[in-house]
Amino acid sequence: MTETESNSLSKNKVGLWAMAFLTVAAIYPMAMAVSNASAAVTYGGFAAPLIPIIGALLILLATVPILEYSRIASFAGGYYGLAELGFGKAVGKFVGLENLFYFFSFDVLTSTAFAYVIFSSLSYISNYSLPSWLFIVISVIFMFAMFLVTVLDLSISMKAVIISGVIQVIVLVVYSLVVIAKSPYNSALAFNPSSAPGGLSGLFLGVILAGFLFYTGYGVPLFFAEEGRAPFKDVWKAIVIGVIIPTVVGVIAMYAEVVAVGLPNAANLTVPPDSLSPGLAAFLPYLGLPAAILFIVVALVGQGFGGFVPGMTTARLIYSMSRDNFLGSKSLSKVSRKGIPVNAAIANLVIGLAATIIDEFVMISVYGLTNGVFDALFLAGSMAVAFWFIHHIIPDISLFFYLKKNKIKITTKRNILTSVVAPAGAIALFVYSFYEGYSSLTEPYFGGLIFVLVSALGAAIFVVIKYYRKTLGTSYVEKTTNLEGLSK
Repeated sequence: MTETESNSLSKNKVGLWAMAFLTVAAIYPMAMAVSNASAAVTYGGFAAPLIPIIGALLILLATVPILEYSRIASFAGGYYGLAELGFGKAVGKFVGLENLFYFFSFDVLTSTAFAYVIFSSLSYISNYSLPSWLFIVISVIFMFAMFLVTVLDLSISMKAVIISGVIQVIVLVVYSLVVIAKSPYNSALAFNPSSAPGGLSGLFLGVILAGFLFYTGYGVPLFFAEEGRAPFKDVWKAIVIGVIIPTVVGVIAMYAEVVAVGLPNAANLTVPPDSLSPGLAAFLPYLGLPAAILFIVVALVGQGFGGFVPGMTTARLIYSMSRDNFLGSKSLSKVSRKGIPVNAAIANLVIGLAATIIDEFVMISVYGLTNGVFDALFLAGSMAVAFWFIHHIIPDISLFFYLKKNKIKITTKRNILTSVVAPAGAIALFVYSFYEGYSSLTEPYFGGLIFVLVSALGAAIFVVIKYYRKTLGTSYVEKTTNLEGLSK
């Protein structure tokens, strides 16, 4: 048995629906009612339902080149594989580093959000606030739980992922339909941008802080492709299905939240403690305390898997970059007897813990408990979005260059759509959203953006140094491509 074979991930473990619910779990449907929904309601007001719609449209447009990539490569490193195929190892490895920064930010986001759900829900129901040290402890416990799920047998993890997603969808749809049926405030103004407190600019700030966050985990099936049963057929289908389900459910849920209180009172959902869980604040008067308790339990389960799945993904990205002899020692590419990248999962745990504790401690110390936990959550979220822009746009563009490199005709209808039209449209919308959202950034979010830019520069310098030292490593993705999936 060769070294590559002995270090291989488990095979034939993940089917189509398991992959689809990996996306559903990472997107976290209940985020449409808690955590991310706070920013959507804060900046979107009564027009909050537009935020998941805009976010989904942008994501689906940006996804087109990635969907095409998933039809030709089965690669645990995800996005950086496409960048490497189109632009070479240096650019590819830079994208891999940016993807890692994104996932570390996501670790902070999900662990903080988990503690955030507990804190906000108990605050609203019992008028009791958790002490700040306990908030941080809950986040730490979450990180260890994420590690344990990551190192479980994949078959067990996938069943749990599917169950968590189905439960969230059922609860959100049933609760929302009951509220919509009972509410006297139903109105089409919920889909009018002028209903947002800050108009179009405010709406797009909500898209930056919440709209993209609703969907940025959509690509997790890419990282499980090597463990899939039919990756060239299933990954792209799983991504599409996994985005559509939370979008439909999310729009219904966010509409129910704002019409539960009506346009004149929508601002009430943005005032602490209500703003910490808009769905709970909206649903409780209509459904009662027992239903609210079930809501909290399901939200916690969903938030858990909303972090567990990206954690599993990060371990595979670290594993892949180590397998390429680029990042860390070869020990990070070791797998357990069940084909799980345990050492890579340990590395993610250590870095995620450090980043989470620092973020929460600093934000709570500077802004106080209630505002601090909000800022800790959305500082991590805004940074994740910025990192996501960087590590996503480059692979989008690189598909065009990969087609040219392989002398595949660009001007077929399919290829011009996937490699020219979709990337161009996505970049234009990204830039517009970035401008509308980030031009209005205040502290601490502006400081987070500076950190993103500085770390991107540091990553570029690191790659340049390795390039000149000829230590960029290998390119495993080139061994896994299947050009038959492309239109000639």
